[in-house]
Amino acid sequence: MPEEFGRSSPAHHHPLTVAVVVGSFAMAVGLVVRISGMSLLIERQILSSYMELGFPVNTVGQPWWAVLVLLALTYGIALVLLQVPGFLRRLLFFLSCLVLVVSASPVVALWGLFWSPVVAVFCLSWSAACAVLWARYHPMPCEIDGT
Repeated sequence: MPEEFGRSSPAHHHPLTVAVVVGSFAMAVGLVVRISGMSLLIERQILSSYMELGFPVNTVGQPWWAVLVLLALTYGIALVLLQVPGFLRRLLFFLSCLVLVVSASPVVALWGLFWSPVVAVFCLSWSAACAVLWARYHPMPCEIDGT
């Protein structure tokens, strides 16, 4: 019988569970911020600046797919960050995603739709912070040598 058979790995073997919990909490907090109206002031400022710059935006409201983007960003960043080894790599990946999300709003405005990245940035940041903190104190399978 091998000597290592009875030993368990110190790695957390269920990063999907952690990603679901982190993503769900970030999504709930983001939707509360959106529904309560705490983000409306910033969204109105973004909309007025787009209109002043000449973007042909429709002021009807957020597009129907905004919730789907929010779900994908919130759960996706948590899952990916838990699979990336190293704190600095996680931080770099998060900052890259943050820049892409913020710069997507003017691109969507060129299509005539107004998509505010305020809640998406908040959910993305919350989910990433929780995932990075979790991975900092619980070794992930991608960080264990020899696996």
